Amino acid sequence: MSKLAKILVTVGVVFLFFIITIPITAGIKSSGSSPTFINLILLMGLIGGIKAIWKSEKKDDNDNDTPVLQK
Repeated sequence: MSKLAKILVTVGVVFLFFIITIPITAGIKSSGSSPTFINLILLMGLIGGIKAIWKSEKKDDNDNDTPVLQK
């Protein structure tokens, strides 16, 4: 994936995070509870998603399919 695509997907994930988190937090606050734990879970999901997007692909220089004995 190109760097531009990764940036656009990351912005989309952060936007989606806010779209999901704000109503959940507002609902929990209106019931009188503390939304700290659920916000922590959602934040860890955001961090995991961003790490998965930016995970570097390992490129192997020895990318041939010939067996060792045929070299």
